[in-house]
Amino acid sequence: MLNCIKTGFQLTNKYIILATPLILFSLLSSLYVLFSFRGELINVILSLVLFVLMLGAFLSGWAYMLKKCVLKQNDDDPNLLIKEFPAGVGEYFLPVLGLICNIFLLSALFLLGVYLVGTKFIGDVGISAQALSKAFDSMEALKLFMMSLSKEQIIKLNAWNFLILITMSVEYFLLMFQLPTLVFKCANPFKAFFISLKDLFSKMFLKNVLLYFLLFISYSVLSILTTIFVVNVVMHFIFTLINFYYLVFIAVLVFNYYYENFIKIGGKFDETI
Repeated sequence: MLNCIKTGFQLTNKYIILATPLILFSLLSSLYVLFSFRGELINVILSLVLFVLMLGAFLSGWAYMLKKCVLKQNDDDPNLLIKEFPAGVGEYFLPVLGLICNIFLLSALFLLGVYLVGTKFIGDVGISAQALSKAFDSMEALKLFMMSLSKEQIIKLNAWNFLILITMSVEYFLLMFQLPTLVFKCANPFKAFFISLKDLFSKMFLKNVLLYFLLFISYSVLSILTTIFVVNVVMHFIFTLINFYYLVFIAVLVFNYYYENFIKIGGKFDETI
């Protein structure tokens, strides 16, 4: 595991060009969401469809760059990796759209599960959606909102938060190998979904859990620090850059880990389910 992490940092530093598509997509998508999701329902639906297409184009090109980064670790000019982006879009755009559909369906099932379990075992908190939305307008509004809750409401709210956190953690774990499987083993997104689960729950299961646990905890800590320093413009900017770097590192680490443990060993592509 330590060797994988070390290699992950080395590849991230060498192929830091991987951050360029991520930063550009983050900026463009943020502007697009800010100005597009307005007006009538049909306009919102069309904007959402276009956003999904943009996301598919980004993920397909970026995933192909990550694959080439792992396969060509000794390239003399790592900046040439950016030229692989259009080829990735051409090859994996439709499979990635299928992957996004899989994730959407899985998320819908998990949300339904959260609702059914929470309703049965926790119950209604007694807070309207409008009141909850206004609570996040500012830190002062959030403090006033929390002070207005009864002890029972706070207990139920914490229980709902814990249930959602656990559910999201399980879902993210199940999705950890989805993209690497798609570009390394099988371009069929529906078949790749089951292959990735097979690899996830293989004899490497405990090692996979350890990898996920390390990534989840480290990124959670980084997110908390970024939130704390949001009031300081300079520190917030620094932590934003660190977040982009760490996101690239996570992607490189997962792709390299998958390659080393499920592709490179034996030199064969296991596409059995």
